[in-house]
Amino acid sequence: LSGVAGREADDIVSWLKKRTGPAATTLTDAAAAETLVDSSEVVVIGFFKDSTSEAAKEFLLAAEAVDDIPFGISSSADVFSKYQLSKDGVVLFKKFDEGRNNFEGDLTKDNLLNFIKSNALPLVIEFTEQTAPKIFGGEIKTHILLFLPKSVSDYQEKLDNFKSAAGNFKGKILFIFIDSDHSDNQRILEFFGLKKEECPAVRLITLEEEMTKYKPESDDLTADKIKEFCNKFLEGKIKPHLMSQDLPEDWDKQPVKVLVGKNFEEVVFDENKNVFVEFYAPWCGHCKQLAPIWDKLGETYRDHENVVIAKMDSTANEVEAVKIHSFPTLKFFPAGSGRNVIDYNGERTLEGFKKFLESGGQDGAAADDDLEDLETDEETDLEEGDDDEQKAQKDEL
Repeated sequence: LSGVAGREADDIVSWLKKRTGPAATTLTDAAAAETLVDSSEVVVIGFFKDSTSEAAKEFLLAAEAVDDIPFGISSSADVFSKYQLSKDGVVLFKKFDEGRNNFEGDLTKDNLLNFIKSNALPLVIEFTEQTAPKIFGGEIKTHILLFLPKSVSDYQEKLDNFKSAAGNFKGKILFIFIDSDHSDNQRILEFFGLKKEECPAVRLITLEEEMTKYKPESDDLTADKIKEFCNKFLEGKIKPHLMSQDLPEDWDKQPVKVLVGKNFEEVVFDENKNVFVEFYAPWCGHCKQLAPIWDKLGETYRDHENVVIAKMDSTANEVEAVKIHSFPTLKFFPAGSGRNVIDYNGERTLEGFKKFLESGGQDGAAADDDLEDLETDEETDLEEGDDDEQKAQKDEL
């Protein structure tokens, strides 16, 4: 772990330097410039013959806005010639990929920040504990992930294909690869509904308000296919990929019907049925507590011609109509043609559920303004929850 701690300490030191010293170090000679370039993975230097010019001021504003990269500024002819600049300019130096990027275009703070954002991360980043903050904290919210076991024989070739596609989408899509053999990464595989045996595989994700996943049509991992997939995504021609389990043959044999992605729409939006659904996660403790009550509710309405009690494992099935943020979530889909959905916010007791159903989904319904506050203490939030507890709960299953 000392490596990690060492790296974090370096980050803290460079952050403190940026915070306490000038936004950009003045480089008086070539030796000072070389020292700065060597000091860090990524360094940005502004070359200005007149360090009080408008362009230099814009450069310093950009330097102030970036915490984690050292900046230098120089008006020394020595430094200009060492880095082959004949006129003013900005260069980003890095210890990976092409090694150096020269800024082109109109020199403004915003243009500079965009230039830095597009070039400061490697074309392809391995997902690890250390890189995760850079990946998720960055400006680029569209990520393409290559799940690639380091043990496969053509590992390097697959990675090279991925990398050669990446250059076309700089600043638009972040290219990430994940060692799918590594035990730390199993939760990520699960999140995408992938099994180890299915890797190598590619998925794309957008991290806007809702996380949305996309899957290429082809399993072919050539550079051309990956480029084509990314282009189609950017043109808005790809539909989100929703996970679904296969429909069990006996899905409707028990009092509580089993829903998966594939049969969800036809069951819950059946105009002649009132359908009450529990969206659960297999590892969630509160869902386990609810299970016997939910089964009793199913028994109660077993022979009722227009009430259906159902459940869906939301870790393995996703549906367009409903986004689930916590477990368990209970939703009621009343009969009729309106595709209405009512959130249940009453007591999680047999009596509470029966009252709700007998009142046609009124008694115990969440008021519209409650919906924001649905994250009650009883619910296990998707992002939170103690990993060890979740693992222990998974082991019980």
